Amino acid sequence: MTAKTLSNEIEAQRRSFYEELKPHNLAPLWEVLHGLVTPEPTTPAVPAKWAYGPARDYLLRAGDLITAEEAERRVLILENPAMPGQSRITRTLYAGLQLILPGEAAPVHRHTQSALRFVMQGSGAFTAVNGERAVMQRFDLVLTPSLYWHDHGNRTGEPMIWLDGLDIPLIQALDASFAEGMGSGDGANVQAEIRPAGDTIARYGRNLRPVADTTAAVTEGPQPLFHYPFSEWRASLAATAAASEPDPHFGVRMEFINPATAGSVMATISAFAQLVPQGMTTKRVQSTDGAIYVVCEGAGTAWIDDQEFALAEDDIFVVPAWATCRFEASDELVLFSFSDKAVQEKLNLWREARH
Repeated sequence: MTAKTLSNEIEAQRRSFYEELKPHNLAPLWEVLHGLVTPEPTTPAVPAKWAYGPARDYLLRAGDLITAEEAERRVLILENPAMPGQSRITRTLYAGLQLILPGEAAPVHRHTQSALRFVMQGSGAFTAVNGERAVMQRFDLVLTPSLYWHDHGNRTGEPMIWLDGLDIPLIQALDASFAEGMGSGDGANVQAEIRPAGDTIARYGRNLRPVADTTAAVTEGPQPLFHYPFSEWRASLAATAAASEPDPHFGVRMEFINPATAGSVMATISAFAQLVPQGMTTKRVQSTDGAIYVVCEGAGTAWIDDQEFALAEDDIFVVPAWATCRFEASDELVLFSFSDKAVQEKLNLWREARH
C-alpha cells in the first residue's frame, strides 16, 4: 500500500468518524480551531460609506408609505454590505436613519439595548428620556441608555432625521433582550414631563453634580446626563485644537463621557468627537473596536485598509475592527464616531496599534 493510498484511507476513516459524531451533537475541535482562535482579529464587516443625500431621499419616501405609528420606529437600516439581512453595520453594532415627520410621535418604550441618537437634519423636535425632553438640534448627541423610558415627538414644521446607534447585535448574541411599551390609550405615545428640558444638563453637564442623597439629586440610575449639544461639544473641540498641537494619529480627538463615572457614555458604547486640521494627513491606526463615523464639517479622504473614500459633509462610514485607518483633511474635518470600545475595555479585550 502506497503512502498516498494510506493517507486517503485514513482521511476516509476520519470523515466517517465525524459523520458518526453529528447525531450525538459532537464535533472535532481540531477541524475548526484555526478559525476560532485567530492570530489577529477577523471580522465579516467591510469598510463602507453612505452618502446622506440619497439615503435621506429614500427615508422621506418611506414617510409617504408608512406612518410612524404603523412602523413604531420609521428607520432605514445601514447594513454592512458583507452582512446583508443581519441588521448590523459591524459585528456588534446596529445603525439606522430614523425619520419623524411634523406632528408625529414615536411611542414610549424601553429596552435592554443601549441607544444613541445623532441628529442629522432638522431642529426643535424632542427625545424624552425618563420624563425629561431633550430639544434636538443638528449634530446633537442624545442617549437612551438601557431600560430608560424614551419617546420622540416632532411639533415643528419640518422633518427630523437622526442616526440611531444601538448595541442590538451584541445583546442578541448574549440572548439578553427585554423590551416593553408604557401602555395603551391616551398618553401612551408621549411621556408626562417630570422635569423641564435641559434640567439634567444644568445639574450634571457643567462639571458639577448634586450631592448624593439631597433633594437636588433627582436623577435615578447610573446615567444622569443624556443630552450633549453640538454647540457645546464643538466649542470644546475647537478650543482644545487651538491650544494643542495636533496628535499625528488623530489630530484632536475627545471622548464623550458619563459625568457620574468619567467613563464611556454608556456601558457598551463609546462616542467621540474628532478634528483633523486642514492640510493634515494622520498616521495609520487600527483598533479592535469597529467604529461608525459621521462627517459633521469639512471634506477630505479616508483610507480604510486599502480602500479610499472621499468624504463630504453628512457622509456616514464604517471602519471595521482591526482595519487600518487614516484621514487627510482638504478642509478642516470634524467627525463624530461611536464604537463598541466601552464593552471591550470592560472585558479587557480592547487593543490599538499606531503606525
